[in-house]
Amino acid sequence: ILPTATPTPARRSTPDPGPRNAVTPVPTPGPAEPAEWLKDLARARGLNPEGDYIIVDQDHQQMHLVRNGIEERVLKISTGDPARGWDTPAWFGVVGEYWGTFRGQGGVRADHGWWLFERGGNYLIHGLPYKLDAQGNKHYKGWDDLGETPASRGCIRLAPEDAAWFTEWEPEGVPIIILPYSAKARVQG
Repeated sequence: ILPTATPTPARRSTPDPGPRNAVTPVPTPGPAEPAEWLKDLARARGLNPEGDYIIVDQDHQQMHLVRNGIEERVLKISTGDPARGWDTPAWFGVVGEYWGTFRGQGGVRADHGWWLFERGGNYLIHGLPYKLDAQGNKHYKGWDDLGETPASRGCIRLAPEDAAWFTEWEPEGVPIIILPYSAKARVQG
């Protein structure tokens, strides 16, 4: 959650991701037929499984992006850390307006923010948080958490290049289903 976040009108800019702390992202497979469980979830919420939708699987720290019934990408994410009292609530709605680059708590910034909802603070999908050094270089926090463990204050974090791709995908108004986090399922998975 970033309750002090203030939007900056920087629509669709693609920032330099800067140093990546020597972590190389694993490429995701290309477009494919979505798994049946994705289609079933879409149907259960009254969505057309052959349409556009996003499913956030917190147990596996993945975000599935479906456009015209084709799963275009599966992105590694990091959601809220319930062990520290910061969860990402299960939710169904649509992706809201683009916030661009914004400042959050503790002086961190994040790029490519997309608003989801407010519940005691603003919940967004955005790139990894970072701080700028004196030369303006971005130092990202949380690379190792992506696809592995919940570590945010409730927002859904993406790798910088995935956040830029997500913005180009133009998600505003796309239905999104955020599945609940189950620590038991995570340990078994």
